Amino acid sequence: MHFLLISLALQVLCIVHVFRTGRNTAWIMAIAFLPMVGMLAYFIVEVMPGLRHDRRVQDARTKFADKMDPERRVRAANDAVDFSNTAGNRLELGDALMARERYADALVQFREAERLSPHVDRAIGMRIAEAAYEAGSFSEALIAIDGLAETISQTELDRRALLRAKVAEADGRPQDAITFYQDIVGRVPGDEVRCRLAALLIAEGDRRGARALLQEVEQRMKRTPPVTLKAEAAMYDWVTRTLAEMR
Repeated sequence: MHFLLISLALQVLCIVHVFRTGRNTAWIMAIAFLPMVGMLAYFIVEVMPGLRHDRRVQDARTKFADKMDPERRVRAANDAVDFSNTAGNRLELGDALMARERYADALVQFREAERLSPHVDRAIGMRIAEAAYEAGSFSEALIAIDGLAETISQTELDRRALLRAKVAEADGRPQDAITFYQDIVGRVPGDEVRCRLAALLIAEGDRRGARALLQEVEQRMKRTPPVTLKAEAAMYDWVTRTLAEMR
């Protein structure tokens, strides 16, 4: 009984798919009168080829491959550098190393990309600053930020300010970090800045200010996509726990 219901449901889904995607209606006869064979043939001939171009399927395939073989991207980037030692290939290798949290190694690659680049590239400079920060080289990160070319992009300016704030926070300068965070908190997407600022305010004794920020994050969580909540689960769990302790 259950098998028949499942089979019928799959038939209906396939037939709906035929109409929605404008496939040849001859498939309907095959699906209706040869259910298993017809659905299997429809999936192989009509559905499967399109999955290769579906971004969600591609992303899932990439994540699965990276999970099964974490160094896959690093090896591929290394091979590309061996074949052609260009700034672009060095950047790709650096990005792959950053993803593996090998920040010092990534910094070396970004420095080499900068040397190979035919012109001053702000994107390379920012990568150097971020890799230096992650590697614990805070002074080098600040030097890299200070060396970046001028820009009128508010998004890029905020990205630089965020990194300055993180450096100040890690370097034991909480008031400087608070100043930076307060300036950009309303412009940077996501809740990282609010959470970092709230944690610093708690440490500095401003629980009222911290509570207001965390309550704002709590409200924003209701409109945050589930995929983001899952990706930032540790941060949002901290928000929930901290608010519970404050009440």
